Amino acid sequence: MPVAVSRTQKERRAETRGKLLDATVSSLSDYGLAATTARRVSEIAGVSLGAQTHHFPHRVDLLGETVEWVAQRRIDELREIASDLPDDPGERLGALLDVLWADFNSPTFDVFIKLWVAAADDPDLYARLVPVERRLAGEISSLCDEILSPRITSDPRWPKRINLVLSTVRGLALTEHFEPRGSRRRDPWPSARATLIELLIP
Repeated sequence: MPVAVSRTQKERRAETRGKLLDATVSSLSDYGLAATTARRVSEIAGVSLGAQTHHFPHRVDLLGETVEWVAQRRIDELREIASDLPDDPGERLGALLDVLWADFNSPTFDVFIKLWVAAADDPDLYARLVPVERRLAGEISSLCDEILSPRITSDPRWPKRINLVLSTVRGLALTEHFEPRGSRRRDPWPSARATLIELLIP
């Protein structure tokens, strides 16, 4: 008969916080920021409102830690996917760009957009977002440095080029999120992908 292993208070606390952060992400994705209330988050997480308030006394605390939670999730997912990229240097670059494009079109990025829009009118949330966004950009750049050929990354212009690539992918993804869908349009990624490969290969 298996013996039940009692969890420590620290483990139970971490589990509850994880449930609340996951619930916040789900609420932001499904209902939007305005409807992401303490009560809704606690209901989705399956914990009491009192427990939610205990862990995150203020809404900005919950949203700020959610940003960090989501950023770390994006970094972990990117690193996991990148570990399976093709060995061929030419194919590897294109595959990496596809991974970045998929990331910036994911539900996780959609949560980031909603939080950034809210931060425009919330100085406290903005202050939490800025360092997280910088860390995320730095992690993505470092990942690109690690997995691409030195023939590409040793070029003195590489840092500027990869920053331009990330800004382009992010901007194109934002256009895809917000541009009206009145008519069926051609997928913009194949053309953008080819142009970015030309930019990155010396």
